[in-house]
Amino acid sequence: MNNFMLSGRTAIITGGGSGLGTGIAQALGEAGANIVLGDINQEALENATASLKDMGIDVIGVYMDITQDESIESAFQCAIKQFGGIDILVNNAGITKLQNIFDITTKDWDMIFNLNVRAMFSCSQLFASQLFKDHKPGRIVNIASNAGKVSYIGQAHYNASKAAVINLTQSLAKEFAPMNINVNAVCPGAVDTEMLRKLMVQTVQESAEAISVETLRETWGPPQLGRLIQPIEVGRVIAFLASDSAEIIRGQSISVDGGNTPY
Repeated sequence: MNNFMLSGRTAIITGGGSGLGTGIAQALGEAGANIVLGDINQEALENATASLKDMGIDVIGVYMDITQDESIESAFQCAIKQFGGIDILVNNAGITKLQNIFDITTKDWDMIFNLNVRAMFSCSQLFASQLFKDHKPGRIVNIASNAGKVSYIGQAHYNASKAAVINLTQSLAKEFAPMNINVNAVCPGAVDTEMLRKLMVQTVQESAEAISVETLRETWGPPQLGRLIQPIEVGRVIAFLASDSAEIIRGQSISVDGGNTPY
């Protein structure tokens, strides 16, 4: 048996309709997993599902609003109906916002934490409850960020939320271990996604210097790598963490940022 493969297992990916989520789906699909893309954006879901099917990946897209427990449960039940069960949860959905620290309101702070932390907890709690009911082991991989370790100017609320994800990962790993549910996180850096491009556009618009998105694309990537990170590269690390080969890796938040974060 190849312990790196995910054949016969089903992975549900929140925020799977675009960007990093789609790259994760491709990587897990390449490893043999059945894929369930969960997203609130129906058009993005349809496009991503069609693209993955063209690659030969067994995939469905389901509407999923991670701020609503009923929607999370409904997505899980769709996955179970289609594939007979769920084995892997990738908590990918999240948001960021570039703001001067004095412009961050309580509403901004709560929105970031609600989507990046509380919703992740809800997805993990409901996923673990389903596995416990089915007497099944499982894997959870959370998407944190190197921002949770080193922080970035203009994203105080995002930095703090991702630090919370790192700590939450440790808590879930300890509490779910008796249920044979392994929990880890990855901490990406500058990944080539639409979310990053929006930050670049905003930076260009607000900068007093003559810079361009193209310049930022060349300079925001990790120096050791010399380019932006591609979503599927992060996805392949997640595929490993979801596999049997990562059985002894527990409660960790692994930097996948091209060497930018040395811990």
